[in-house]
Amino acid sequence: MLNKSELRDIVEKAGLILKSKYFSSFSIREKERGHLVSNTDLEVEMFLKKQLKKIDSSIGFYGEETGGDEECLQRWIVDSLDGTANFIFGVPYFCTSIALEKNKRIVCGLIYSPITEEIFEAYEDENSAFCNGKEIYVSTVSKLNESKTVFGFSANYKNINRYHSEWRLAFEGCLKGMGLLSPAMNLCNVARGRTDAFIDFGASMEGQAAGGFILQKAGGALLDYDGSPWNHHKTGIVGTNGHLEVIQLRA
Repeated sequence: MLNKSELRDIVEKAGLILKSKYFSSFSIREKERGHLVSNTDLEVEMFLKKQLKKIDSSIGFYGEETGGDEECLQRWIVDSLDGTANFIFGVPYFCTSIALEKNKRIVCGLIYSPITEEIFEAYEDENSAFCNGKEIYVSTVSKLNESKTVFGFSANYKNINRYHSEWRLAFEGCLKGMGLLSPAMNLCNVARGRTDAFIDFGASMEGQAAGGFILQKAGGALLDYDGSPWNHHKTGIVGTNGHLEVIQLRA
């Protein structure tokens, strides 16, 4: 049985490390072309691994930066700093994200935004999602021209052009579209009804696992980027409030 208060305490402490580093100093390197990583990513991942192992050492661990257990009945899926580019550029839109996977299914997810001091969470034994203990719900927007849609891109012409090519109707027809980096936060914002849809061809397992589960519990709908049923192991995601038929707008 999960100790929910203990999990909240762990992600909040991880967030405090992020917040402290955000307002002080850190080093960065290029992990691969167009993808930056900071030493804070690794520091917080190691903290989370240590703390989660204290809860139950038999549960595996898979982190964004160090990898880990590929095949096991239970494992934590962790993105210690989702929104690294924002963190590095001084944009206060990032979080720490943990999800528990059992038999290939997500059974709990917690996401903490240290700047806004918001913790989003959902559990298999509850039919709701929460932000700071209060139940959250998706929006009821059903018309594209009234929707706020988020795309997962930065200043990369090739990626922007791909979204426009594959999602032209959604790109041009929504009330307002934005490119925001941080799949976990973007999914939480759909879950709380602040935005209505999130489309990202590059969202990793670590970045989407907890957020996707939270969105489902808040009443939202999820698909893989190609329109097939959501599988958090695959790269890419389409998350909506469940009222927008966004996938039909793909070119």
